[in-house]
Amino acid sequence: MHAYTESDIAQLQFGEGQVLYGDGALVVLKSLLQSGISYFGGYPGAPTANLIDAVADAYEPVLKPMGVYVESSANEMSAGAMMTASAFAEIRGAVTWKVLGNSVASDVLDHIAAIGVKDGAMIIVGEDYGVASTSVAMRSLPWAMKSGMPVIDPRGDLQILSDMVMQGMEMSKISGLPVVFLLRPQLSHTHGFIRTKGNRRAVFNVKDKIARVAKDPSKTPLPPNTQQHERSKYQERLPKAEKFLLEHRLNERFGSPKAKIGLITHGFTCNTVMRILSAFGLANEDGWVDERLDILQLNVIFPLSERQVLEFFEGKEIVLLVEEGKPNLLEQSIRSILHRSRVPVAFHGQDIVPDVGELTPDRLLPALAQFLERALPELGETVQRETALRLQRKEMAEKMLEPVTPRVPTFCVGCPERPVFSQMKIMEELSGEVDFHAGDVGCYGMAGLAPFWMADSNIGMGAGLAAAAALSEMTDQKVVSVIGDGTLWHSGLNSSVVNALYNNQNATYVVLDNGWTAMTGHHENPTTGQTLTGEKTRVRMKIEEALRGLGIRKVEKENPYDYRKFTKKLKRLREDPEGGLRVLISEAECQLERQRRIRPKRQKDIAAGKRVVVERLGVDDEVCVGDHACIRFNGCPSLTLGESPNRLRESKIATIDHQCVGCGVCGEVAQAAWLCPSFYKVSVVINTPWYERIVEKISGMFVRAKAG
Repeated sequence: MHAYTESDIAQLQFGEGQVLYGDGALVVLKSLLQSGISYFGGYPGAPTANLIDAVADAYEPVLKPMGVYVESSANEMSAGAMMTASAFAEIRGAVTWKVLGNSVASDVLDHIAAIGVKDGAMIIVGEDYGVASTSVAMRSLPWAMKSGMPVIDPRGDLQILSDMVMQGMEMSKISGLPVVFLLRPQLSHTHGFIRTKGNRRAVFNVKDKIARVAKDPSKTPLPPNTQQHERSKYQERLPKAEKFLLEHRLNERFGSPKAKIGLITHGFTCNTVMRILSAFGLANEDGWVDERLDILQLNVIFPLSERQVLEFFEGKEIVLLVEEGKPNLLEQSIRSILHRSRVPVAFHGQDIVPDVGELTPDRLLPALAQFLERALPELGETVQRETALRLQRKEMAEKMLEPVTPRVPTFCVGCPERPVFSQMKIMEELSGEVDFHAGDVGCYGMAGLAPFWMADSNIGMGAGLAAAAALSEMTDQKVVSVIGDGTLWHSGLNSSVVNALYNNQNATYVVLDNGWTAMTGHHENPTTGQTLTGEKTRVRMKIEEALRGLGIRKVEKENPYDYRKFTKKLKRLREDPEGGLRVLISEAECQLERQRRIRPKRQKDIAAGKRVVVERLGVDDEVCVGDHACIRFNGCPSLTLGESPNRLRESKIATIDHQCVGCGVCGEVAQAAWLCPSFYKVSVVINTPWYERIVEKISGMFVRAKAG
């Protein structure tokens, strides 16, 4: 499922001085094309999944004619390994993944950073310290620093974003190091305008090939080269990156260099600080800053230029560093510089600024107010008044508005993964036996929340089964592990399946085959049979064949919507006395993708006068007693509560709203859990043929006569 219109994509071919309007991802792609890339790859994950969408939608009309190679990478390591092209040839390219993918790619990137690149190579990381769409709070800075890779963290301005992508590519070429570019949700999804430049067609690309890649034994990361690579990285290449950022003024200054009060920001904290300062009358949206303040915005957070830091601190009496998150490496580095140079200044960081969590305006406001009261005592009364006023407004809004019911992430309406966990929960309820549910990262991770509570672990992509390796031998519980098809292809086969077979692990493995890498935004995977560019794969990989090829003897498949058959097979595999690894493949297409396919066809058929049947489920409000057991075993968003028509019943009854797609899980749950007969299915026939209408009328006559 990709998201960009033809008019969006057409802007990618704009030339010098034209105005493009789009989101951050489209701006990044345009900037990469202006930089002259030859390849692009990555693994989808928010907040950069839309960048992959943009690349996919732009492939045929824009990237393919330019000879840009585009890859649907199997995982982040595969994507990172692509940059080997830049290490051995004058080829420029970029790869992308979310912040948690850094660890997956580390092995190959450590090697590439060591041997260096000949042309620009950029890693666009979906930085998400506010965990808007990430399971673990993590910063990319420590990861990049340990490998010696420069890090760009631009402030929230789409033109700056575009400029920094292009400058980052040049920095990579000059320094011989891959550059890490942090793309935060606030920038990735923000829409705005930029002035474009013309696209550059790479000298070497898919159409204009290199005759032969020259051998270079000095790039082999083995002794005696290893230490030479390390010396080159820190004594030559990183200093070149520092020189480049100084010469091209990649870091920005706002306010007056002569001011005695300083603020240091990075990334989006610059925007937040400016917003708060504007509330105190010390800044505005146009970039003006009161002359009593001097702000250093670090668009490049590594390497940190000691020369630039000392120049900024010259003449300062008090400085606040607004650094988001832990570990606070910027603060540690600056303190080290000040200590070595014996700079007498009052320097503050996370002794004032909140240390953990995203620095949103309401979290940063009290800290910045505290600093300003100390640095500008003449504004103390104004700062206190404005701070109290804004905090009071927030408190009043919270009291005046109706409280919003807390909602946990849940499966989509009709999702084929819901019936799997529904059946597992019913089995436990009826048997009294509680399994250890070993999970990992994917849509199915939401089973660890209400109403299922069936993910005892949620450990890393593809590592769910491996997470229970020791536990499966040390607990009387049976181990049932669930994995999605996208995660299985990403790393589950090697990390979990091979590990389980090699070590004789005793477990039941449920593979959710819905045909898509769903949680990232419905991207293609090896099961889909096509790449993200829409090209058919020469081999359509099948999960059952892959598992049997590894030596698993007991592999079964079933439709999860058929509770009777699915539960029977799951019980048989779970209770198998022979032990070992047993697999049940749940085969049902992602409901969102299914609806996107069938709804347009249904509307087309209706318009053409064809007979169309739409199935919906409902609840008989006269029968429902309001015990809500159906909801506790289901959790479908379309299954909710309504007022009872019987005034003698105080509890609300179950009801199904218009979102229902007729998957039938409600009724299956009601029967499998021995609940109630209040569910019914209705088949709505549109464009009914004349003979069906006659039969319906005759049937109605008999029913009415029978009723009396």
